[in-house]
Amino acid sequence: MITLTSSNPATGGTFVARHEGRVVFVRGSAPGETVVARLLEDPDDAADARFWRAEAVEVLEASPDRVPSVWPEAGTDGVGGADWAHIALPAQRRIATEVLQDLLSRAHVESFPVEDAQVEPAPHDGEGLAWRTRVRFAVDEQGHVGMRGWRSHDVRPVGEDPLSVPAITALDVPSWTPPAGTEAIDVVGTSTGAAAVVVVGRTLDPASLVIPDSWGQASVSVQNSSGLHPVRGDGLVRERVADREFRVSQTGFWQSHREAATLLSDVVAGDLDVRPGDHVWDLYGGVGLFAASAARAAGEGGEVVTVEGNARASALAAENLADLPAARAERGDCLAWVRTAVRAGTRPDLVVLDPPRAGAGAELIRELTAATRRRIVYVSCEPSTLARDLAVAERHGWRIADLRAFDLFPHTHHIESVAVLEPAS
Repeated sequence: MITLTSSNPATGGTFVARHEGRVVFVRGSAPGETVVARLLEDPDDAADARFWRAEAVEVLEASPDRVPSVWPEAGTDGVGGADWAHIALPAQRRIATEVLQDLLSRAHVESFPVEDAQVEPAPHDGEGLAWRTRVRFAVDEQGHVGMRGWRSHDVRPVGEDPLSVPAITALDVPSWTPPAGTEAIDVVGTSTGAAAVVVVGRTLDPASLVIPDSWGQASVSVQNSSGLHPVRGDGLVRERVADREFRVSQTGFWQSHREAATLLSDVVAGDLDVRPGDHVWDLYGGVGLFAASAARAAGEGGEVVTVEGNARASALAAENLADLPAARAERGDCLAWVRTAVRAGTRPDLVVLDPPRAGAGAELIRELTAATRRRIVYVSCEPSTLARDLAVAERHGWRIADLRAFDLFPHTHHIESVAVLEPAS
């Protein structure tokens, strides 16, 4: 146990403190407060480490930003996934803004005023509660259902879980005793109807699963070593954005926040500003969310190609976009696909990309800045890799025309950003 005073925020949801000159990243603290913290490393084993990690166990001098936690089970020795539940929501957004601005500055982004990068709340999200539509529960060897601790494999009690949508909490999954061999339980709260539950275990037999009455009409599947096996339903969920429905695999990617898909679809459509006849690439396109609005705007004389590496998502994108003549879906690695298209002499007018946390990377950014005629819209869930990639784009003669950030993961350190890139001259 050591006594620490936290200062500025760090990436990953922790706060920086110092102990005898060594940097310590503290979870469960807040700016400017003094805490007693437990080291997560053995000081003798980590004597030569550049930094230590610690978790606050007692507050000695509270920060003005500290409030009663909205999820006490996410505190010390609690579940992960709500590392800022003890910080006032406006302060969370201020702190996330500081982190974003610091990352942009460290990456030497120059074409956009760093102070203009501000984290905005999602629409209709005053308290940051009941927003999460995708949840993974963990199961320990004794069959207890809970969630993993922060940087831990331990399964810990969930409590009331104020962040999940009511369709998920109503199932009361933590009170269920799963069959032997269950490793995790994924739950999806959809925008169109009943929830979906996927029971995960490499050796599970779908035929042996008994669905509890408390799950009502929820769709249920088993994910084992041979794939996804629907037990009730077809293994898909339906998500609605404006007047359009998207079919998504129960284990596939979709934005977690209940408002995120609509918000990001509107923002990206406005930023792309697709004109009739435009040629658009939608990279890491998932099931076709951004491609749909782009294809409508491009019309029959345009072309929108959505590229996705996951075979199931790519097939569903083709189905979701089948009524739009301008759209087509292709499966492939995005960098390899872009290189092939460029060698064939294809140049898009516009590009939208929504890569995973690892970001697009320098090679893809270089290819896109060389090939794209008008504009690139970059959607990111990881500000550190976004800042890195934006700096690469600047070095290749592009500028950041706009950058917006959204608090789509309230009570956590995660943020979603949308950057607009255009040729500098």
